[in-house]
Amino acid sequence: MNKNAFNSGMPKFGLLAKLFLIMRLTTVIIILTLTQASASSFAQRLNYSRKSATLKEVFTEIKKQTGYHVFYADEKVDVNRKLDVDFKNVVLKTVLDQLVKGQALEYAIDARNIIIKPKEASLIDKVVEIFKKIDVRGQVIDEEGKPLSGATILILEEGQGLNIVQVEGPNLVAKKIKSAAVTNASGEFLIRNVDEDAFILVTYIGYMPQRIKVAKDMGLIKMSLQSGKLIEVNVTVNTGYQTISKERSAGAFAKPDMKIVESRTGSMNVLQRLDGLVAGLTVNNAPSAGQSPFLVRGLSTIGIPAPQSAGIEAYGTFVGTNRNPLFVVDGIPIDDVSSINPQDVADITVLKDATAASIWGARASNGVIVIATKKGNQGEKLKVNYDAFINFQGKPDLDYMPTLNSKQFIQAATELFDPALNPWASASGFTGLASTGVAPHERILYDQSRGLLTDAQAKTSLDSLANLNNRQQIKDLWYRNASLMNHTVSLSGGGNKYAFYGSGAYTNTVSNRPGENSKDYKINLRQDFSLGARVQLNLITDVTNSTNNKKRNIAIDNNFYPYQLFKDAAGNSLSIPYMQYLSDENRIDYQNLSRINLDYNPLDEVNYGYTKNNNFISRNILGLNVKLLKGLKFEGTYGFIKRSGKTDIYDDTKSYKVRSELVQFTIAPNLTSTPVYRLPKTGGTYTLANVSQQNWTIRNQFSYNNGWKDDLHQLSMLVGQEVQEQLEMTNRSTVRGYNEMLQTFASVDYATLGVTGALAPVMPNNFGRSLLSDDSFNQFERQTRFTSYYSNLAYTYDKKYSVNGSFRIDKSNLFGLDKSAQNKPVWSVGGKWLLSSEAFMNKADWLNSLALRATYGLMGNSPDPGTAASYDILQTQRSNFLPGGSGLRIATPSNPKLTWESTKSINLGLDFALFNYRLSGGIDIYQKKTSNLLGNLPTNGFTGYSSIVGNLGDLENKGIELSLNTLNISKGSFRWNTTFNIAYNKNTITKLNLGTPVTLASDRVRERYVANYPAFAVFAYQYAGLDQIGDPQIKLADGTVTKVPNIAKPEDVKFMGTYQPVWNGGVSNMFNYAGFGLSANVIFNLGHVMRKDVNGAYSGRLDHENAQLYNGFRTGNLHADFANRWKQSGDELITNIPAFVTDRSLSDTRRDFEHYTLADINVVSASYIKLRDITLSYSLSSLLVKKLKADQVTLRAQISNLMLWKANKDGIDPEFQEATNAYRSMLVNQGSVSFGLNVKF
Repeated sequence: MNKNAFNSGMPKFGLLAKLFLIMRLTTVIIILTLTQASASSFAQRLNYSRKSATLKEVFTEIKKQTGYHVFYADEKVDVNRKLDVDFKNVVLKTVLDQLVKGQALEYAIDARNIIIKPKEASLIDKVVEIFKKIDVRGQVIDEEGKPLSGATILILEEGQGLNIVQVEGPNLVAKKIKSAAVTNASGEFLIRNVDEDAFILVTYIGYMPQRIKVAKDMGLIKMSLQSGKLIEVNVTVNTGYQTISKERSAGAFAKPDMKIVESRTGSMNVLQRLDGLVAGLTVNNAPSAGQSPFLVRGLSTIGIPAPQSAGIEAYGTFVGTNRNPLFVVDGIPIDDVSSINPQDVADITVLKDATAASIWGARASNGVIVIATKKGNQGEKLKVNYDAFINFQGKPDLDYMPTLNSKQFIQAATELFDPALNPWASASGFTGLASTGVAPHERILYDQSRGLLTDAQAKTSLDSLANLNNRQQIKDLWYRNASLMNHTVSLSGGGNKYAFYGSGAYTNTVSNRPGENSKDYKINLRQDFSLGARVQLNLITDVTNSTNNKKRNIAIDNNFYPYQLFKDAAGNSLSIPYMQYLSDENRIDYQNLSRINLDYNPLDEVNYGYTKNNNFISRNILGLNVKLLKGLKFEGTYGFIKRSGKTDIYDDTKSYKVRSELVQFTIAPNLTSTPVYRLPKTGGTYTLANVSQQNWTIRNQFSYNNGWKDDLHQLSMLVGQEVQEQLEMTNRSTVRGYNEMLQTFASVDYATLGVTGALAPVMPNNFGRSLLSDDSFNQFERQTRFTSYYSNLAYTYDKKYSVNGSFRIDKSNLFGLDKSAQNKPVWSVGGKWLLSSEAFMNKADWLNSLALRATYGLMGNSPDPGTAASYDILQTQRSNFLPGGSGLRIATPSNPKLTWESTKSINLGLDFALFNYRLSGGIDIYQKKTSNLLGNLPTNGFTGYSSIVGNLGDLENKGIELSLNTLNISKGSFRWNTTFNIAYNKNTITKLNLGTPVTLASDRVRERYVANYPAFAVFAYQYAGLDQIGDPQIKLADGTVTKVPNIAKPEDVKFMGTYQPVWNGGVSNMFNYAGFGLSANVIFNLGHVMRKDVNGAYSGRLDHENAQLYNGFRTGNLHADFANRWKQSGDELITNIPAFVTDRSLSDTRRDFEHYTLADINVVSASYIKLRDITLSYSLSSLLVKKLKADQVTLRAQISNLMLWKANKDGIDPEFQEATNAYRSMLVNQGSVSFGLNVKF
């Protein structure tokens, strides 16, 4: 039986209705089926929890758990974006919604596929977007109202830009930004074309981040100190050629705390302000002979002088190389940074290893200090800053130097007076300008011995001298309180295509010597121009004019005779003629013959002459930056530095110098003769010296900086060429008979007086006659040129693995005749691994950052121009003995084998940040091997020269450096930070070729450089005490005790250490509370030694010539130890100080007093720790500042050198000890107090 779908009894429209019903039911079933399928897919659940997971990792996990494939376009979806995820049994739809939330993304599901794609904007949305852009400006300040320079401003917009880590409340989450900016020195920022619905995120190290809705004028954004957490700050490395982020640099570099640098007011030299702030940088504020004031990682070059004969100090003059680091300011090398105003300095970078410094080539082995000055910002409103301070320094501490008082001195002089060995005729006779006068106490003793005074009269006169004390007169008449005052006004601002920073400064330095002062006037202007979208231009003009005036002060301190006054009871200045070279008898005779007064009054002499210096420095730099292609730029740097100096030296006709010279050229055989003056009788002596120096630098380079695949690959490259030229000219002229008012002078017959001379004058200066050197005019010119080619590369992969490399060739004809020597290249390679970005470090929540660095490279050093060459360097010489009065001489003999001094450097470093950046720092270990050291190389005497500059040895430096930054307390408005750095350096001279070996201990104890010992080595005799007659004894290597001179060999002396600090560093603590700030900076230098000052008078006539020999003054007192010398048998049991032997010949024959002065018992530790400065600052409240119509007002006070710890027990401040020559210089102006004011408008 057949069944049909149709019923014949039913009407036709009913059939149609049934069909429609069936279709509807089918549709419903299909829809329900599809809905169920979709619900089933969305019902898939995910379990996944991970911090800092990338989108790619989440997509992989979705595929693993649900089977759904996720498709996306790499260029449109940032799959490397990181975020914290915590999905526990969460349905897939919720997961996908959270992944695309806020990212301008959308998704769709097709079968078993999920497609992620950008959300398309409608046409209306696009049009509206154009009109929603605004320019956002504002100023970031701290809780005290101070601008925060360097704060980071991030514009948060969904779906655009870079991937960063943003702070939202207490949590770190992933977020996108469109653009970013950094606040300028005034804390201001300007970002253009910002979506009006966007937010800004403001971050600054140590402060709570702020997320704020944008507005055209954000006004003041006040940041609050963060409790217990630090945000990592972006640090860049400025090499002088390029700026690269710290994260991508493998080199060893350091940056000081610029707040401390700016606050230090004891010096206007910005480099001296770095003391204790940079690991590995040694600042010698009072360097001993031969030491450099600044050292980076020890000595890389030494400039060894040729050894000299026994008994003569072998220190010599250091030639051939420069020990100082290379100083670079705004990309241009300069010799001296003292003209740079510290208030104009924005950043300082110390480059220490090969990768950081080798791009500077032949001058980088001593390290490089790069200084960048401030600049304005485009779109910045006009800002005015005024900074002023005055620093007060007390008079020198005369009591610091241990000397005899008047009573002790007179007693010692009386005990040791021996008219038989030193008869009156020899003491009062004149044998030339090296003769000595007869001091008052000696005159009394000689008059007593000659019967001109009775014993009672002599005793009364000597007792009168013993009761005098000139200490107060020295303080009052010869010294004063010193001061340093500075005023700086700076302005900055800019428009759309122009920015500028300008400053003017005035510095007034009043020294501790009356009649001496210096004034500096500085003007600095930097201008930045945007010439279209591709071309930028900057122009720096920095001008300094310095003047220095000083009178004819003499160096008088407590080394002077303790009884000699300078004014009598009535206040009249006293004549002290014995300070010169004439006894009273000779002085009176010569006065009578010449009719010229020869009195010498020190206080009057001060006003009889002057020295005036006027120096001008102009530093001009033009910078050009042209964008050629994406990431590719042409950069040109063109520098011109002009230095000129003028020195006026005038000695009036009243001055002793002019009067004495006139007597030397006066002929008067007897008292009845009319004197014949071979020099002008009226008028003074005037000398004019001019120095002019021009430095040109032309640098052209191409740089490329780009990244691919969201900076998965980052590449920075540069290649360039540089030319430098330096032209220096000096001239000096002297005239006599000069009338200062009329500016006229007299003619002098130099030809006759320089050859024949004045025969039989009143006071001959050269074996019965007087000769006058022709100093009427001298001129010198030197020109040096360098050509260099260089390149540098920095590549980073995945923001974790970085490789750096550099290569440079410096061409110079200073290095021999061999072409290979002329073109010695320098190079470096380095790598860095950011371990903290690795997946296996994710569980270390306490670790914020950890990076390993390694570098290796070759650096160089060249001789100073004019000191060495492959050919003879000739110099003109004027002499009346030469035909025509002038000729040529070989100033520097040639060395065709001369080559570069090269330094191979290896550095391993570790950078870290822990506990939310509460603790951060770095450790570096390095080794530097210098070969072909440049210095004086001994030659055969038949060549006519004792030495030439050559390559004579090798040197090795090893060291370790540690830098730490800690946030100790941050609670409310109270904050305590500490920075600490310490460096260890050990150097060894591994090879030394000095020709003739040293055979005597007397030479070895004076040597600074000995193979297999550190540079600046200290050697000493092994002291064995005094014998029965008070002579010093030493112990030899075989245990023998002797006092015989010149018997000890080099192996008999003892190595004591080095003059250079082995450990150095500093600690800075900074406290902030409300508007108050307090900082305390400690510096330390440890592990080195010094020779202490001891008695130096042991034989001969106890006069001021004897004192001069050891104490450095022509007329002087004696060391306090002299009172404790051996005097009688048995004293050898209670003292180590040798006896004084009047007979000098006997003393020299039977003993060597240097067995004591250069003995091990007189070498002591030079370690010390100083509280360098304490600074207290206070910023006025915002309410009060507004009433003053200012933006910020800060008051500050500083105390310097308040406390000292020293390892020695002799009361010596090692910083001011002439360690090599064992001389305690007068403690100059150490302690100081300063007050300062800073106002910003």
